[in-house]
Amino acid sequence: MAELASEVRVVVARLRNLFVDIARQGAFANPLDEIPHAELEPRQLQALWWLHAEGLLTVNALAERMGLAMPPMTRLLDRLEELGLVVRHRGTRADKRHVLVRLTEKGRVAGDEADGVVQERLARLLLPLEGEYRSELLDSLERWVEALAREPEPAPAPAPVGGNRLTAA
Repeated sequence: MAELASEVRVVVARLRNLFVDIARQGAFANPLDEIPHAELEPRQLQALWWLHAEGLLTVNALAERMGLAMPPMTRLLDRLEELGLVVRHRGTRADKRHVLVRLTEKGRVAGDEADGVVQERLARLLLPLEGEYRSELLDSLERWVEALAREPEPAPAPAPVGGNRLTAA
């Protein structure tokens, strides 16, 4: 276990350094900040992008993906609803807290625009890599996503101190 922890620490340090280097290249900048939009702020465009990517989300799921607390998420959705870009569907009488959000046709058009900007940024980021390296990168990222989605295996129970009393003579 100590060897694995040591190996993981080395990998984590290497990954951290890679993230720093990638950030220095501007790769982590929000591509939605690049969209000049008269009515929408980047956070609002981000919400439209998530809804475009996923179709239908609960308010809680959207807030989680965007890293927002509920009060600012509610205000953001109020504004998008005022602009006719999203519609909220209230839950059943039993649970009115369960609220689903979906794009309107006008919101879908704005979501398409935001998605186009994101895809253009990704294309620029991948362009310096040769074809086989792009494929390797995508294969590795797909394996990472699959691993993140799996339930972590429970840690083995620690061995009893002083041996097992039931078998000790």
